[in-house]
Amino acid sequence: MKRNTIFVSTFAVMVFGGSLAFGQQFQLLTGVDARRSPGTTRTVFASPGPTLAPGSFSDGDRLAGTSDTGGTVNWAGSGTPQYLPNQFGSLSFMYRRGSLSVNAGGLRALPIMAIEYLGGPQLDLDGDLGNGSRSLTPVSGQTPVAIPGSTSSVGLSINHAGGSIGLTSFDATGTNEGSQGLSPLNGVTVNTLAGTSTNGAAGAAINPSVDTRSGSLTAFAGSGGTLTGVSQIQNLGYELWQDATDPASSTASTLGTWQYLGGLRGWLIERDANGNFPTLAGQGLGSTLWSAVSAVPGGTFNTTLPAAPTTSINGGTALDGFAAAGNGGLALAAFGGDLGAYLDSVVVPLINPNSNSFVYLESAGFGISNSPDPVFGDSIGYDVVLIAQSPPVPEPVTGLLLLCAVALRRARPAAGSR
Repeated sequence: MKRNTIFVSTFAVMVFGGSLAFGQQFQLLTGVDARRSPGTTRTVFASPGPTLAPGSFSDGDRLAGTSDTGGTVNWAGSGTPQYLPNQFGSLSFMYRRGSLSVNAGGLRALPIMAIEYLGGPQLDLDGDLGNGSRSLTPVSGQTPVAIPGSTSSVGLSINHAGGSIGLTSFDATGTNEGSQGLSPLNGVTVNTLAGTSTNGAAGAAINPSVDTRSGSLTAFAGSGGTLTGVSQIQNLGYELWQDATDPASSTASTLGTWQYLGGLRGWLIERDANGNFPTLAGQGLGSTLWSAVSAVPGGTFNTTLPAAPTTSINGGTALDGFAAAGNGGLALAAFGGDLGAYLDSVVVPLINPNSNSFVYLESAGFGISNSPDPVFGDSIGYDVVLIAQSPPVPEPVTGLLLLCAVALRRARPAAGSR
């Protein structure tokens, strides 16, 4: 089965693309610890402070399916959102650090961690699947609808021969727990690649020095030097946008309310010719990034807010530094701290039998808030974890093989022609 799938992928690339690079819509995995947070709640104090009250952070080791899994995540705002927090059991997350300063006998800080749970069907926010168009911005009076047969995805272009990987798209639905007083329409978000237009069309990077959409892809032979099917990903530059589905939002008519920027690192894991994934435990994949926090980048960055088109990034607030101890999640303790063992035990069993590969990607990044919300700013502490499988290729593959053969035949010059 997998031999056919691998052959079709390679053959289609050779026939149609004329290149060894090929793009695929990797599907964000779900189905683990639904309605629960990634970690047990821990307290984080503002540093240098003073602290109004310690923050309750439930990001833990920033992975689903480990012994650090937290409790039930409930919606904290008004009403009931279209999807409850972590309804689909996400393995992919976006983390955003914030802080609320309150004058209580002098300024005091309350540390805050927002978690976006990514996955599930893609959405059309105009509420009409039959009008021939899609909207990624909310329409007043219309309820967003799930697009049948769709799933949240990240587009990746794999080029083994060239040693590179490209980021081609990002289209994911997010859920979150919100906060007191928020409309339920803020409990669901659309998440896109920077430059995406409101109808979903792809666009160019607005911060190309970071959002390079290209990284390195290097074969990894493991601790014994004989491991196959594993490639290391480094420095895959990105900018992802996050927007609520609330038409009353001050940024409802545009995309990019929150901008997440950084460079992804991680792993591409592929099946062998017999359809098997390699065993990764003990092969030297190491652990996760956490509790790493991004350094404060210098320079200025473009925003999506016309009234303030550029900004610089800070390390938090005067009372609450986001790089202080206790930030950046927790180091992986489960599975002996071995990310490979985690992937073997938790991720591989979720992979569709007709998917040839999966990726693990992570980044300790920084971000920009174009929202009037006083909690979040232009700072470090905008972090990302993505775990996704390549699109399943159903059997039989005979039809696709025939299409490839026809295309190849048409591409050949007729006998005797020049």
